[in-house]
This record gives sequence, C-alpha cells and structure tokens, in this order.
Amino acid sequence: MNTGASAGVCDAFDRGRFRNAIEVFSSRMPAEIRTARASDVDDLAAIEKAVFSSDRISRRSFRLFIERETAETLVAELDGRVAGYAIVLFRKGSGVARLYSIAVGPFFGALGIGRQLLTAAEEAAFGHDRMMLRLEVREDNGRAIRIYEQAGYRKIGREPGYYEDGATALRYEKTLRGDLPVATRVPFYQQTCEFTCGPCCLMMAMANFDRDFVPDPVMEIRLWREATTVFMMSGPGGCEPFGLAVSGYESGLAAEIFVSFYGALFLQSVRSEDKRRVMELAQVDFRRRTELYGIPVNYRPFTIDDIRTAIAAGKLVLVLISGFLMFGKKVPHWVLAIGDDGDHILIHDPWVEDERQETILDAANIPVPYGIFMNMAQFGRDGLRAAITLGKRDTQ
Repeated sequence: MNTGASAGVCDAFDRGRFRNAIEVFSSRMPAEIRTARASDVDDLAAIEKAVFSSDRISRRSFRLFIERETAETLVAELDGRVAGYAIVLFRKGSGVARLYSIAVGPFFGALGIGRQLLTAAEEAAFGHDRMMLRLEVREDNGRAIRIYEQAGYRKIGREPGYYEDGATALRYEKTLRGDLPVATRVPFYQQTCEFTCGPCCLMMAMANFDRDFVPDPVMEIRLWREATTVFMMSGPGGCEPFGLAVSGYESGLAAEIFVSFYGALFLQSVRSEDKRRVMELAQVDFRRRTELYGIPVNYRPFTIDDIRTAIAAGKLVLVLISGFLMFGKKVPHWVLAIGDDGDHILIHDPWVEDERQETILDAANIPVPYGIFMNMAQFGRDGLRAAITLGKRDTQ
C-alpha cells in the first residue's frame, strides 16, 4: 500500500486500473466541486506526486481525461487551491460507471473533501444515466473499505493478484438513485427462491391493489406452480408471460400481455425432446386460458411509451429482462415497473443478493434510465421482449 504525505489512506493500481487515495475525513469546511479545466493539470500532477509513490497518472493522461467525452474529471477547490480530484469513466452503452481514481492533497486531510468527491462522483455517474458506480480497493486497505461501506457500497467480488505487488483487490458497487427515496406506496417483497421472481412481482402487484393481501412464501410457491413451465426432472423452471398473466387474472388482477413473437418461448437451449414437449404443452394451456379469460395479447415488442402509458393509468408492469446488468447472470428475470419520473422507469427487483451484502435498499424503487431500461428489457439471441400490464379488475 502506498501512503502519501498526508494522514490518509492511499492505494495505487496498475496502469489502466482503478487507483484510490482517500483521506479520513470529517464534515468541516466543504469545498467547491467543479469540472476540471486544462489549467488544473499542474495542480493535479502535484497531488498525484505527493499522494502516490508509483503508478501515477501523467500530466498528459490528466489532460486526456479532462478532454475525454467518456470521462468526467472533478476537482475539489478550497480557498482557491485544488485540494483533490476524482475521475469517473463511462463506457458507451453501459449502465455502469467506474470510479477510476480519487485523491486528496496532503494538506487537506480531515476536512471531508474525500466524502464530497465521492458523492460528486456518484452524482456525475447518475447524471450520465448510469445505474451503478463500481470501484476496486486493496483488500488490506481497511480504512478505505470502511469509508466505502459506510457510503453504501457493497462487495461484489475479489480478485487475487490484482496489484503489481500481488495484493488482492476487492470490487465494490453502489446502486445510484439520485435524490429518489427508497420508500414507495408499492409494497416490496423479496423472493425466497432463485426461480420465483415472476410470482413475487405478481404478489407485489396484488398487495398494491388489495391492501388486505400480505405476500408470503406459501403464496410465492403456489403462484410459481400455477405459472411455470417446470419440468421436474431438470429442476425448477421459470415462468413465462402467458402463465403469469393467467395467474394474475385468477388472483383478481386485470392483465394485458405484450410479447414480441408468436409461439413457444424459452426453448432455444432445450435439447431434450421430452422436456420441449412438456414445456410446449404447458404453454398451449396458458394460451388457451388467456383466450378463455379474454386477456388482451399484443404480438409485438413493447415500447417505452407502452410502459409509461400503463404506469400513468395507475397500472404496474411485469417486465422480462436479462439479469446480466442487475446481478451479472445472463438469465431471464422478471421485475416490476412501478413508476416513471420523466427520465427513469422505477422498478422493484425481487432478487436481493445476500451473498453480495445487498439489502432492500439496493433492490426497491430503482431508477433505470429509459435507454438502459429498454436495453435490459430483452432476453436471448432473438431479443425476446415480454411484459404484462397489471391493474385492479372489477370482479363484480
């Protein structure tokens, strides 16, 4: 671990990897946070030389970061002096930003500047329509780890030998929500099984439209049994849109289906003829019952306007997504769209990954920028889009 001249916590990473230097801070003397200018390069290079003994960002690299469209370099200025900086990187087409480097000068420790820069980096990432901010930190840097964990970052991985000296890196991330609170009138329910995301979204909708209904694991499994195309010889299976719509209707909800193509779903990777036959027959049953109940079906990909219109009408929308962005796995996953703030679709994700130290704060009322939402709301090589709008049904 490299330690600068200040009473700080400093890390240095290999070139092209995240580097971190952050002081132990208080809340005194807030600095002005602004975008870096070319005239700041000398001050940034001086901080770099004072804080890091190796793996320093060069003057040329600082200049490139300041000019780069896919990066934002922030500086903290106090009494007319550059006290620290943070660099945030944005990969095009990604919903994730990366905190590349953060450092505070040796004469500005214990002033809260590190916290200000970290908060500003999060705001910059959110302002660039990123859902998450990620970073790496040395496993032996306990003080920096405490700072990040206190700020709401959760550990998502560990990489031995990440640093030049062979030290291990810990990867952290934080779900960004701007000023949006976690609280919402739509109840949140955490799934208790890996395969019950759809039924859990159904239960959240049921609880929203019927305040006397209380979700529980018994109903979770019951709805899964009713909506799944399960083939027991190969383990628990997931739910498809027609099954979920039928289960929602039978539970008292009004439903409307959007699906991007006609025919049996989720069969691309199924090699067993017996399994394919069982799944196809189950889906035929769901379609027949959909027709029997008069549930509308739109055989076309839904648009962002379809989701926004449904939400504006007081409905909730069960949406199929790829789980890759949410938890790093390319699996079909259902989330519940519960709100729209004009820039983001707000979702409840029933999957709370305890192994990553996630809590409901990471999964409830997540703001997803429209573009990212539509990118994640498709699955498989065919780009399947599926959604079910849910509302209160008049059962009289």
